[in-house]
Amino acid sequence: MLPIIVTAAIIRRDNCVLITKRPETSRHGGMWEFPGGKLDPNESPQEGLRRELLEELGIESAVEDIFETVYFRYPQGTVLILAYECRHRQGTIRNLEVAEHRWVPVNELDQYNLLPADAPIVAKLVRSRC
Repeated sequence: MLPIIVTAAIIRRDNCVLITKRPETSRHGGMWEFPGGKLDPNESPQEGLRRELLEELGIESAVEDIFETVYFRYPQGTVLILAYECRHRQGTIRNLEVAEHRWVPVNELDQYNLLPADAPIVAKLVRSRC
């Protein structure tokens, strides 16, 4: 079975990165993740990520270089995460389709219950700070 392609945004501010909390009623409810989501049919990863950031957080963003790719098997299926460096261009962050958002220092990400598939992204963020 082919993996589901999802996108994730690495949005930085000062020495922090933006993470969002999934609503309790969703799959993996209450867990933290990097904002993003599944692609719509015929949508490029960059288009999908811009759309997801607008739908989830109400912000317009510039999708830049790929930061990391992650292939991860959950019991219910496999995902391929395309994590991109992004810049917040305009709009005030609002919790539209997420329960909460936080700006977290990279060295404190391990204190959050992040989705297991995001672990390689966190590891690369930590390495890139050295």
